[in-house]
Amino acid sequence: MERPLKASDVEKAVRSLVTAQRTNLGVEVTVPVAYGDGELTSVVVETTPMGFWVHDAGFSAMRLTSAGVALSRNVSLRLNEYCHRYHCTFSEGRVAAAPMEDVAQAVSLVANASRSVADYVYELRRESEFDFRSMVFEKLREIVGLRVRTSEEFVGKSGRKYRLPILLDSSQTAPQNFLATLAHRHTVPQSYAMFSDLKGAYPSVEQDAVYDETSDIREEDRIFIASVGAQVFTLMEAPLRFHAIANHS
Repeated sequence: MERPLKASDVEKAVRSLVTAQRTNLGVEVTVPVAYGDGELTSVVVETTPMGFWVHDAGFSAMRLTSAGVALSRNVSLRLNEYCHRYHCTFSEGRVAAAPMEDVAQAVSLVANASRSVADYVYELRRESEFDFRSMVFEKLREIVGLRVRTSEEFVGKSGRKYRLPILLDSSQTAPQNFLATLAHRHTVPQSYAMFSDLKGAYPSVEQDAVYDETSDIREEDRIFIASVGAQVFTLMEAPLRFHAIANHS
C-alpha cells in the first residue's frame, strides 16, 4: 500500500532547496526558482540604512554574455521591462529590488526577475530560428515551388507525432524529403531523435538537415545527424542540394 502524501513532507523537500551562506558579496541565498537549464537561482542580501537590499550580483547577465548576448542599450531596456514585472530593475548588469523591510518578498521577486532576464536567451534563439527557417524556405521555394510544405504532421515508429517541413514528390501526393533547419546546436539532439523515429515509419523518405554555418554547430553535430542517414549541409550549400532534390523523382 502506497504511503499517503503528506503536505509536511512536500514542504520539507522544498525547504531543503533553500540555502544561505555569507560570502564576500553579502548573504548569498539559493531559492527554488530555476533557470532554463535547471540550475537554481541565487541572490544576494545586503543590509542598508533603508532596509534589505537584494540583487542577483549580475548572475543572470553573466549567463547572457556567456551565451554570446551583447548587453546593448536596447537589450538592457528590454531586460529592465522584464524586471519591472517583479518590481525590480536591471541596471549595470544587475537585477535588484528597491530596499525593503520584507527580505523574503525581496528575495522571491529578485529570483524571479533574474530568471526572467536569463531566459531572454531563449527568446533570441526562437527569433533566430524563425529567421533561419524563413531563409531556408525562401531558397527552397525558389527551386521546388509548390512542392514544399512548411509544417506537416507525421507519426514516428514510436507513435510520437511530429510537425516538420517536407518536400513532396513530383506528383505532390507523398513526402519525398523530411527537412530540419538547425540554427543552433541545441536543436541537434531533438532533430536526431525525430529523424530516427520517422526513419522507422517512413524508410523510403529521404531526410535533410540544413544548418547555419555561422552558428555554434560543430563537426561532431554534423556526424551525429548524418549517422541516422540524413544529408547534412550548410545554408550556402543548400541551393545545390535543393536542385538535386528537385531533379530526383
